[in-house]
Amino acid sequence: MSEVGERKAVLQRILSELIDSRMTIGIRDEADDAESQPAPVIERHLARWEFTPEQEHVRLYFNPCQFVAVPIAAGELAVRMEAGQTLLLAQDRAGKLMYTIAFGRSIHAVST
Repeated sequence: MSEVGERKAVLQRILSELIDSRMTIGIRDEADDAESQPAPVIERHLARWEFTPEQEHVRLYFNPCQFVAVPIAAGELAVRMEAGQTLLLAQDRAGKLMYTIAFGRSIHAVST
């Protein structure tokens, strides 16, 4: 299996379990001429996900139309558990961007 194929298999297993989870999304520009002020972190829920037709990104949808496309073929990719959250770390070497997405509890979970 290719490296991208292995990455897709891992993401398919993990993301399928995270539908309706809260996502905290941070994107850091690592270019030499990047803005000194980082982009704000946003929180959304994972409504659905899919791989792009060219198999280079995974789209994480907030609703039927809006998504963030996370690179899976153009740099480092890691998935790990940390402090009760699933972290997805991805690098876009060409765009010099670093994605950090933390998945928390389901937004539909009832607190007791």
